[in-house]
Amino acid sequence: MSQVFREFTLRGRADWNEVVAMVKAAAPTMASDGRPMRVILVDDGADRTEEQVRFYWKAVIEPIAEQAVVAGCRFTKATWHKHMKERFLPPKEHRLSDGRIVLVEPSIASGEITVGAMAEYMRQVEAHAASTYGVVFD
Repeated sequence: MSQVFREFTLRGRADWNEVVAMVKAAAPTMASDGRPMRVILVDDGADRTEEQVRFYWKAVIEPIAEQAVVAGCRFTKATWHKHMKERFLPPKEHRLSDGRIVLVEPSIASGEITVGAMAEYMRQVEAHAASTYGVVFD
């Protein structure tokens, strides 16, 4: 059983047509397999979703950890996650009570990244892993 997870950013009619085409293509098989389809509408600026995080770890980071080899070595999912967030998510400035400004490590934690930023981050990670390490994503 393959999972379907696809995010769309709706900016115009063409984007909506792509959503409709995806639903039409996936719905019959899912219905015949007895799997309901979930449709979630969310503002691009809303907090990232738990579904996004699960997808990130399972469908993005896990294939990288399984397939990527650097200098003859494989690395853990945690290592790849840290590497990718440092590469593609900017650190945030945080002002301390004494007036100093420090850089805080980037995060995909709740309250730290929006739905839109999380989707863009995942796209960047996938593109980098595919082009740099030859990772193939389902």
